[in-house]
Amino acid sequence: MNKHIRIGRRVLAGIMALVLVSQVGIFDTVKAEENEAADVASALNYYQGSSYLEYLSGYEDASFGKDVKEIAAADYSESQGDVEKTEGQIIYTGEDSEVTWEFNVQSAGLYNLMVEYMSAEGNQNGIERNILVDGQILYKEMQYVSFTRTWKDVEEIKEDINGNDIRPAQEEVQEWRKVYVYDSARYSNAPLAFYLEAGTHTVTIQGVREPMYLASVTVRAEDGIRPYSEVKAEYAQKGYSAAAGEPVKIQAENLYRKSDYTLYQTADRSSAITEPQHPSQVKLNQISGNQYKLAGQWITWEVEVPEDGLYNIALRYKQDLLSGMFTSRTLLIDGEIPFQEARNLSFGYSGSWQVDALGNDEERYEFYLTAGEVHTITLEVTLGELADVIAKVDSSLTQMNQIYREILLITGAEADIYRDYNFDDMIGDTIENMKVQADILKEVSVYLEEEVGAKGEQVVALDKLNRQLEKMHEDPTQIASNFSQYKDNIASLADWIANVSEQPLSIDYIEVIPSGGELPKAEAGFFGAVSFEVQSFINSFFTDYSTLGQTVLAEESENQTTVEVWITSGRDQSNIIRQLINSSFTPQTGINVDLKLVNAGTLLPSVLSSQGPDLALGSVMGDPINYAMRNAVVDLSQFSDYEEVAGRFHESAMVSYTFDGAVYALPETQTFPMLFYRKDILEELGLTVPNTWDEFFEVVSILQRNNMEVGFPQGMPGMQIFLYQNGGSLYNEDLTKATFNEDATLDAFQSMLDLFTTYKFPRDYSFQNRFRTGQMPLAIQDYTEYNGLSAFAPEIKGLWSMAPIPGTVEEDGEINRASACSGTCAIMLRGTECPDEAWEFLKWWTSADVQASFAQEMKSVLGKAAMHATANMEAIASLPWTKEEYTALYEQWQYVTGTPEVPGNYYVTRNIGFASVSGYTTGNADELLHWTEETNDEIARKREEFGLDQ
Repeated sequence: MNKHIRIGRRVLAGIMALVLVSQVGIFDTVKAEENEAADVASALNYYQGSSYLEYLSGYEDASFGKDVKEIAAADYSESQGDVEKTEGQIIYTGEDSEVTWEFNVQSAGLYNLMVEYMSAEGNQNGIERNILVDGQILYKEMQYVSFTRTWKDVEEIKEDINGNDIRPAQEEVQEWRKVYVYDSARYSNAPLAFYLEAGTHTVTIQGVREPMYLASVTVRAEDGIRPYSEVKAEYAQKGYSAAAGEPVKIQAENLYRKSDYTLYQTADRSSAITEPQHPSQVKLNQISGNQYKLAGQWITWEVEVPEDGLYNIALRYKQDLLSGMFTSRTLLIDGEIPFQEARNLSFGYSGSWQVDALGNDEERYEFYLTAGEVHTITLEVTLGELADVIAKVDSSLTQMNQIYREILLITGAEADIYRDYNFDDMIGDTIENMKVQADILKEVSVYLEEEVGAKGEQVVALDKLNRQLEKMHEDPTQIASNFSQYKDNIASLADWIANVSEQPLSIDYIEVIPSGGELPKAEAGFFGAVSFEVQSFINSFFTDYSTLGQTVLAEESENQTTVEVWITSGRDQSNIIRQLINSSFTPQTGINVDLKLVNAGTLLPSVLSSQGPDLALGSVMGDPINYAMRNAVVDLSQFSDYEEVAGRFHESAMVSYTFDGAVYALPETQTFPMLFYRKDILEELGLTVPNTWDEFFEVVSILQRNNMEVGFPQGMPGMQIFLYQNGGSLYNEDLTKATFNEDATLDAFQSMLDLFTTYKFPRDYSFQNRFRTGQMPLAIQDYTEYNGLSAFAPEIKGLWSMAPIPGTVEEDGEINRASACSGTCAIMLRGTECPDEAWEFLKWWTSADVQASFAQEMKSVLGKAAMHATANMEAIASLPWTKEEYTALYEQWQYVTGTPEVPGNYYVTRNIGFASVSGYTTGNADELLHWTEETNDEIARKREEFGLDQ
């Protein structure tokens, strides 16, 4: 009976799909009904409007206004949300805040906004705000305006037992900063400007991410900065001359303040004369361009000079990451840009270290410094001369993505190269737009070639796309045959923007030299370099790489307990954990930790031969029960404070580590699916984010009728969504059999198959590429895809978000959004001789503070894409989510369902995969029935092997 019901439902779904397609002409853009589409942009929290370049083009002849209106923060005219007056004229503004100030200007013209702020206690992530003038966001760059925090090292660089440097801990410094408002991408070297007529106006600051204090807001035009020629003439008029005395060298690693905790010291072994250097020991001797590269980042150093006078500022630097291009910095002396040219200082590409004084092709810049006081030198990452170029290409990329979607509407994802689509008549304006965008790319390519002096590899993507656009414009019949490659070239252009927007620069030291003084050499001589390499090679045979940053010698720790911990995730992760141990765990508990980086496959054999560690970190979800069946891990529920510790995690996170009443692991990470969606495309089609499956399929029908795709997890993860939302389970109640032959499981499997057969969802695809181009504007993916999109698709920032997955409406009207989860865990091995100390480490490691610190350090070392998916529910709140994102994530987390691990469960995963492969061809859920007996026989065999009840 149920078989016929499933078959009947498939036929009905197929008929409905055909009806939906037949209701629309193939070349028409299909949208939701107008009354349903009302206020969609508002519902999606999405701004649709012009870019800053487009806005300024309307005021090309406007001059800057002359008024200066400084307003105390507490003198606001209106506020909403989390706003609180503190002391004096200072106010606190949270993420959910909106503050408006009213002012009057007598002089019409362009104005900038200056904000006096201080970071407030939060999650130590970047501060973001929206800016509104007269109640409106005037252009998209007024969204997500960033305000940096201020950080410092809390101690000097220390050494481990082998003489290797240990990176110092960092802390945030709460200091007032008064800055102009720039766009977050820094596509403009000048502060954001807006035009005001004479009269009364308002400016509003709207909270997006992280709280902050405000002291004042000022509406004014930025002060004019003099050119270097005028400053030099003033030096001569005042009789300034070159300073006497010796140069002053500042090691880059000894910084004073910085904008980001990711700007930490690293080791350079590429040169014998990087300072300090050692042939065998790791010395933190540089600020690396791998981290010091994002527009808006800044580092400040302190310097004292021996005599009043004129100085040159020289850097030993390396720019070997952006081939064929230059990178840029803005220089501030004592917090001020000294002259116009200091706003855009360029550093050319080379594979070796370079030493140059700041200047131009004709002369070194001179700076007047006084003795007897501490001066500051700040270098801020800027796009320099590339800012306008990147802004043009970014705007062009938006147009090219629109061109792609308009072609997609006609051809679908796979264009038929033998078909005449009649593009001339269908998208004539789009074809003309191809020529416009091709000309922009050509103009940029020529400019870059002139600036760099050669056609570097960085212009290849521009030239390739330029030629393709010209070809499709000249002969529209070539569009279909070039369509697939066009999509790839758009992705390459987006990568180009991301790469060129990064301005890497490694710095060894800064030297303040009396004007005209001799520059230090950039590299060691031949014999010095060879000697260093030979010593390094010989010492590599005697270096102990297993003692990752240990600060206590073995003989010194004889009276202290040492816990041996193995980790398999990677050296960067190991180094971070070692640093946390040294700064936190050992000082607090007196317990030493022997942390070792090992291959994942060595753990079980070592444990079974009684050679294993006390603890293992980063174990996969199936390991604890697998080890427990072999009596190789400890039941953690026996510890008196286990229940308190388990309360840190969602109950679903513990299910896979629990068997027969015992708990064999603590969760480290937990991941689950979320619904990712493109705000701009849904708004364009008059759609809202679906909450239920009925709404989901309505959205799917319109997207597919516009030749767009929807992503969904295939196989077991996709099946589990439908299974758990309808109250089913993968195993029977006593976990002795899989439920392949039960109606709930078969119905869930059929629902999953229908998506890939009847609805033709793609099975193999690059989510990030299709999402960024708009080919796949809706997809259910693991929430960690958020990291990749944030890092690798910056061009669509603000155009996408994530929401809880669609759910099943239950009898009481509640929506059940259940889904499965995955993750990693930490286990205690049976052979440990120090279980209490090992338990202390597990408690420390899974605590909110340590997990949050580890997540932040991971991001600082490996970038945005490496955000740690911690299982600690308190710690995850400290990761860089907006309130909207965290609310959605937390809501979905409440529905996450754990899947028990049982002996023989590898057959369950494998056989669902086999059934899915055949089911994608037949569309029949009964494919799963064929694997029922084999799966349950294997579960029974493993239970018998381990002496469990049948």
